[in-house]
Amino acid sequence: MLRSVFITLIIAITCHSISYGQEIDFGDYGNYNLSVGVLNTNTLYFGQLVSGSGTSSTIPISSASIIYITGVEYIDVIVDVTTSGQGNLLLNGNPAHIGDSQKSLPFNLQAAYANNKDTPNIGQAKFITSITANNSFTKQFPILERQNRPPGPPPTPPTNAFDQSKVEDTAYLYLYGSIPNVGNVDAGSYSSQITITINYD
Repeated sequence: MLRSVFITLIIAITCHSISYGQEIDFGDYGNYNLSVGVLNTNTLYFGQLVSGSGTSSTIPISSASIIYITGVEYIDVIVDVTTSGQGNLLLNGNPAHIGDSQKSLPFNLQAAYANNKDTPNIGQAKFITSITANNSFTKQFPILERQNRPPGPPPTPPTNAFDQSKVEDTAYLYLYGSIPNVGNVDAGSYSSQITITINYD
């Protein structure tokens, strides 16, 4: 019996500002645009797997789904990633199957980001190691790497004369992962949804 396993990425974008003690929150100075999209594919497809085979399937970073984040280069973004399966792929994507070993497959989400000029470049990717057992994480990083320099001064508030395109750059988020040791599960299609929320800090 064959299993068709895939993941669909859903991207949700919100922009808001939060104040923190002694930090200068650039978001408080005005509304800056943030563009987010999928560069190559919004589906991670693991192929057909045989129930009880104990086989594994891996999507390496070289075949990752790449999310682009374009915004003001000197402002940090906060990337929040959650999955609907709580660390599993579920039969027909049904959340009622969470915790049912006959109707779920363990899935290990992996992620990295690149925020150098001239990306995407996998060789410059920084791996995200704070992913929980539920395949969720929150990561903060600047759109453009500061290269060991402190943050610059607060940006000029947007006005009618402000041209954001002159201070824009793009960072990239890589999502990939693996399915280990397929056990005796019911036949069918297994999936989960990954929700990505990205805000300026």
